[in-house]
Parts: sequence; C-alpha cells; structure tokens
Amino acid sequence: MDNEQETINKEEAAATLRSVESTKRDAQGLYRQPLLSIFFSGLSYALFVFSWGMTEHENLWALGMYIGGGGFLLSLALSVYTSRVLGIKLRHLPKTKDGIIFFLVQMGIFALLVSGGRLVRLAGFEFGPHIAALISGILVGYLLYEHPSVEYVAKEESHG
Repeated sequence: MDNEQETINKEEAAATLRSVESTKRDAQGLYRQPLLSIFFSGLSYALFVFSWGMTEHENLWALGMYIGGGGFLLSLALSVYTSRVLGIKLRHLPKTKDGIIFFLVQMGIFALLVSGGRLVRLAGFEFGPHIAALISGILVGYLLYEHPSVEYVAKEESHG
C-alpha cells in the first residue's frame, strides 16, 4: 500500500468547497417544512402576539391567544411528526457556540415583541400589537424558511 499524499491546487480546493456548500443547501431545502406549514406557523404566532397585546382583563382576545398558541403548537407538532415519518432525526437545541448565540438572540427578539406590543398599547399607542404581530409573523416565517434552527441528521436504515 502506498502512503503518498496528493496535493491539490487552489482551483480544485475552491471547487470542492463549492460542492460541499451546494450539498448543504440542497439538503436544507429537502428537509425544510412545506410553505403552507411555514405560512400557518407564522400566521398562528402572529395571532398569538396580537391577541396577547389586545387582552385586557377577561375578554375575547384571550380566545384568539389560545387559538393562535394552539395553532402554533399544532404546526410544530406536525412538523416534528412529519420529520419522524420521513426518517429525519431532529436536534432541538443548537450545539455550536454561534448556534447558541443565534438561538438566544431569537428568544430575546421574540420576548421583546410579545411584551413590547402589549406595553406599547397600554402606554397609549393603539397600533403596538398590530406592528408586533406583523413583525413576529414575518420573522417566524423567515426563520423557518431561511434559517432552520435545528440540524437535520438522516436516520440510517438497518437491514437485519
């Protein structure tokens, strides 16, 4: 057996890196949620944020909050179930330092939108929940489509 090491030139290395990135993009697009599910997730989360911002004591906006939260949890459960049926193992929390920072920033932004919409409305600006719901719904849709926060690992088939 030969233990020779081949050296590759700059162009071959760049082509290899482009190939790896292309494979990552293709895999991410393959395992991404369907657009209808992403739309439903964003819409139901926006309904939750809007209803939370509009609630005062005990009124019907709480029903909207429950429907929006339930719809968001339903779309999340459907996404996890679909992934399991397709044989995809989901990682629920990020493992890298950059992933953890990105996750914490997302949590901070969504907490600010949920509480800020209500606080701004109580301070006298009536359109606070509307703006917070619009931003949060679009942000949920964008993050689910472009930057899924979980890493997908294909499950190996066992033939035995």
